[in-house]
Amino acid sequence: MAIIRPCAELRNNYNEISRICHETQEPVYITKNGTNDLVILSNEAYEKSEDIKITNKVEEIFNKKYSDFEAFKNEIYEKINTGLKQIEEGKYVSAKQAFKELEEKYEL
Repeated sequence: MAIIRPCAELRNNYNEISRICHETQEPVYITKNGTNDLVILSNEAYEKSEDIKITNKVEEIFNKKYSDFEAFKNEIYEKINTGLKQIEEGKYVSAKQAFKELEEKYEL
């Protein structure tokens, strides 16, 4: 069942709402003037929710691109063979150089 609290309770009794969020791992809905205004989650519940969203998105993309595992394996083998051919032809950079370029590109 949804946990609903008025905004005054958030202001006056933050610790209790925090305790509820942590113990139940469920959202607490905060109302303002009788209508929904905010949803509060513990950090753990939020991170779990985000992990689930990311996992679902990865699965969606994977399932859209690869109708079966054989298609996935074939593409991986193709990429490995392309990489090996590029190494034989001298078309590569060292891992150290690749990381350096990535760090510069993304300002890490």
